[in-house]
Amino acid sequence: MVMKYDMDIQKDAILFNLKRITNLIFKILPNREEGGEWRNLLSTLLEELAGMDRLFLDKHTTFFTLICKLEGLYFLSEEEDFYDFRRTIFECLSLMEELRKYVEQFG
Repeated sequence: MVMKYDMDIQKDAILFNLKRITNLIFKILPNREEGGEWRNLLSTLLEELAGMDRLFLDKHTTFFTLICKLEGLYFLSEEEDFYDFRRTIFECLSLMEELRKYVEQFG
């Protein structure tokens, strides 16, 4: 795994953060469904993922796709968009799983 600044971060710490972010991505769905605040959570996630992308030098494609999909959720805010919103959340969860598997392969 190639990281900026030749950082040596323990794999467990990275996996913990990926799991936490995955849970937060999933949390957007019930927040939206129940009429709760989901935009602030989404904004926070986008900031964190953009920062993470700057550290993982060899996974830019996955992070870019993930950030694009999450950013697109802002445009799926109408009631009739809920199916597409839900589908996009699950696509993002799949991308997070891809990142998890990537990190898992390193000792």
